[in-house]
Amino acid sequence: MKLDFDLLFGKRLLTFIHILFPDFKNASTLLVLVLLIIAILDQIATYFIGILPSEFLVILGKRDKHNFKYLTLKAIIFIIFKALILSLVKYLSSLLYLKCRENFNYTLHRFYFKRHGFYRLNGFEQNIDNPDQRMTQDIEKATRIFCTDLLCPIILSPLIIIYYSYLTFISAGWMAPLSIYIYFVIATFTNKILISPIVSLTNEQEKREGDFRLKHVEVRCNTESIAFYQSGLIENILTNQKLQKLIKTQKELVYKRFILNFITNTFNYFGGTLSYLIIGIPVFITKSYDNLTIDELTALVSKNAFFYIYLIHAFTNLISLSDNLGSLAGVTHRIIELYEELKRLHEDRLETDRPPSTVPSNIVIIASKDKQKRHTFQKLNCIKKQDVNGESNLKKVEQLYGKQIKNIINNDSDNDEVECLLGELHSSNLLDNEKERLSNNSFDSSSDNEIVLKFDHVTISNHFDNSTIFVNGLSLSLTIGKNLLITGDSSIGKTSILRVMAGLWEPSSGKVERLWKIRPSTFFFTPQKTYFPSGGLSLRQQIVYPLKVFSIENDTSQFQFILQSLHLTNLQNRCGGLDSPIDFDLNENLSPGELQRLAIARILYHKPKFAFLDESTSAVGLGMETIIYKLLLQFNINYVSVGHRDSLRKFHDKELKILSDGNWKMIDLDSISISSDDKSFIENNSILSI
Repeated sequence: MKLDFDLLFGKRLLTFIHILFPDFKNASTLLVLVLLIIAILDQIATYFIGILPSEFLVILGKRDKHNFKYLTLKAIIFIIFKALILSLVKYLSSLLYLKCRENFNYTLHRFYFKRHGFYRLNGFEQNIDNPDQRMTQDIEKATRIFCTDLLCPIILSPLIIIYYSYLTFISAGWMAPLSIYIYFVIATFTNKILISPIVSLTNEQEKREGDFRLKHVEVRCNTESIAFYQSGLIENILTNQKLQKLIKTQKELVYKRFILNFITNTFNYFGGTLSYLIIGIPVFITKSYDNLTIDELTALVSKNAFFYIYLIHAFTNLISLSDNLGSLAGVTHRIIELYEELKRLHEDRLETDRPPSTVPSNIVIIASKDKQKRHTFQKLNCIKKQDVNGESNLKKVEQLYGKQIKNIINNDSDNDEVECLLGELHSSNLLDNEKERLSNNSFDSSSDNEIVLKFDHVTISNHFDNSTIFVNGLSLSLTIGKNLLITGDSSIGKTSILRVMAGLWEPSSGKVERLWKIRPSTFFFTPQKTYFPSGGLSLRQQIVYPLKVFSIENDTSQFQFILQSLHLTNLQNRCGGLDSPIDFDLNENLSPGELQRLAIARILYHKPKFAFLDESTSAVGLGMETIIYKLLLQFNINYVSVGHRDSLRKFHDKELKILSDGNWKMIDLDSISISSDDKSFIENNSILSI
């Protein structure tokens, strides 16, 4: 599609403005109103400064020394007021830009991280290029140009031109070049002193910009792994934290620039009055102009007419806006196009997930009595929107998720997202949940052979090419106490089965039923490509991921046992302990085997009812593989494994072998095939003693 300065741009510009200013009570709307009032005061101050030349002309013509001193003092007061007002205009414009950028980013983040929008956009949509750049650099550029360069000039420039066209007859100007050069040197030296602290802040701002962009790139490069972990919420929180650090740095920079602008504008506008002070020297001190008539003196002063200069400035400023307006049109097309696509994906997924009932996405409840379902929700510690009372809880949510959570709580129909978010943050329930999780009692004890997930004649095809069928007519049931192994040749479609189980893919035909919601305490997916977020997170946070660490665990014995059992004690030392920020990238600095063992540590920490392991032991030795599976059994964790090794069969009860052309077969394995040597090895390494 050809993008131009046309009706489509006008429509998208209206959408852009609506996102920036959603209602009259929004802070950005109030900032605009205050900014316009200050801008009008600025023009009033400019007018009074502009009429000073005529007053000076009268005083100079009469050679009234007493009134000249009074008028000089009056001019200084007006100039300082003008400098302060103009600095406030730029200050408020910068604050408006930050608020608008925050509004737009929070809006796009919500659609981007909801219902795996990041996964679908980066994985399947080919018509949107570089969504990470659009959400970082393009939004920054669009909001900056609109708020700081275009908003006030477009609204006020026509009025300025009309009014000052009439006032062109009043003049002002400069004399004595030497005095102006000295004035310029003084102003330059002063500005140099004020600019020095801004340089370091500007460098810090660029660093924060890079971190913010890198986080979006990280999400883009690990979309499937994040989707498997069901960690859109925590990634939203981590990304917003990057944004908040960036905004904080920019606010400090705005404050420093406010002082610089005040001093700079004082020098700039005092220069206009300096010409009259210079004229006063030959008039009152040297008496050089005693031979001039009143008309000659008036003509001399009128050469530098203030209103004429200001009128030219108004026209020049208006013409220069065309370049900024063209830049705004280009980036507005890009960011609103992204917004429209995310909104379309959100609406399409909403219809796909919930037609025609209102059952939350990614779950189908089967064979559950009302009492059992209520009990499960109570154990999950999820709360309804109408139960959210008190400012303290809301402020906790705002700090993590952004202030637009108010609109979500009040207006959004997706109870599931709000319940999970607020339920995890409720401090008293957090302690109860943690005690339950640590004792592995988050759910009632499940009986063997209880079905938790069922495939009914499910056909899975290539998401990009429906003609390529991975599995045809698959029927299986995941039950408590039975562990499943999925095998097959490379690239035959084993991982596609896990994608359907996780709700990332929809089957081409058939039915998928889940008894439980996908939560870290129920279904925990470990993708083939391990993922550990960057950004200075602690080792504890990496293990607790995809949940957020709160300061409620003083006992580290569980973490110590898990790390020791997986031979990762040295990693804890390298990271400086459990709670120190990690200053290196785990994905780049750990071996594949260490990454896989750390991914297993997440499973052991969360103790899910079912763990899904996609080639999760392919980079470790057979001895460590045995340790891992024995730990899973000891922690009472059921599992579904995808792998190639023959050694995996002895840890599973059934094998689903994927054949070519969509064929498959289910094989019953001898669960007693674990040899006595294996048992002796485990006992000697104290794995069974927890």
